Amino acid sequence: MNEILVYTQLNKNEICDFSYDLISYAKEISKNETVISSAIIANSDFILDENKKKNLYKFGADKVYLIKENFSYYDKYYFPDLIFETVKKINPSIVLFNSTTEGREIAPKTASKLNTGLTADCTGLEIIKKEDGFKLISTRPTFGGKLMASILSKTTPDMSTVRVNTFKKKEFNFEGEIEVIELNFEVNQNSSIKILEFIEDKKEFSTLENAKIIVSGGMGLKNKEGFEKLETFAKLINASIGATRKAVDKGLIDRKFQIGQTGKCATPEIYIAFGIKGAIHHIVGMENSKKIIAVNTDKNAPIFNYADFGIIKDANLVLDELISFLQKEKV
Repeated sequence: MNEILVYTQLNKNEICDFSYDLISYAKEISKNETVISSAIIANSDFILDENKKKNLYKFGADKVYLIKENFSYYDKYYFPDLIFETVKKINPSIVLFNSTTEGREIAPKTASKLNTGLTADCTGLEIIKKEDGFKLISTRPTFGGKLMASILSKTTPDMSTVRVNTFKKKEFNFEGEIEVIELNFEVNQNSSIKILEFIEDKKEFSTLENAKIIVSGGMGLKNKEGFEKLETFAKLINASIGATRKAVDKGLIDRKFQIGQTGKCATPEIYIAFGIKGAIHHIVGMENSKKIIAVNTDKNAPIFNYADFGIIKDANLVLDELISFLQKEKV
């Protein structure tokens, strides 16, 4: 069937903005020749109210598949089975996910169950019309971001994950009503792994996708104490925290803060890079930030090629000065 299915991610009981972005772009490239559907795994507290239905329709979705479950949290072992069953039931031509942690966990497992291919971390999508239906061309960076590869899958359905903030939502439908289809599946939940307790991460600076300000650290911060300073500074200016892959690999900060080709993609209003050299696999995750400020001792660091403002100084010393100034201002 000529239908594009978009996995629509929730944050607690709200639909994530980046899911609307992906639904809108799917609508745009389909040129109204395909049905755009939203797949929502509805937790026990989720209510698809009139406002959510209106937004889904307005930003491009023709249908919403509401997969009802009693879970109050995301389960990476169970959710792929639910999406797999949904895809089997409706037989879409294309299935899209955001390249969030959740999307990256569900998409490959679903693709494996469907015995189909998956193109990961795409920055561009295109639909072409063929005699036997529609095919998806997925574009993604390769060779460390130096080249862009456009990939056409030999299998069906076509599946891709798309970097968050690559596209922006667009309003399409102002009149009409979305079709809501409720689904219930009896999926085997017998797993060797049991979730004993769910503890919510309540740190405000742990969310990168929708952050307005990000302060990010690299190896120039040297140690965990440097990243503790970064955390203190982030709290003082109400910012989110980011990091380079090397800092994560060294154990200086948790992997959920990683920005770059193998991490998250962020487009904040302001991105401040402390002690970040500017390797290409980091740059691809933050180069679309509106304003970039770089702090580094090396005047030839590649990060300065992307920065709007540069400070050639030790990142730890700059953080000390900023923290001291802000703390005095609050007294």
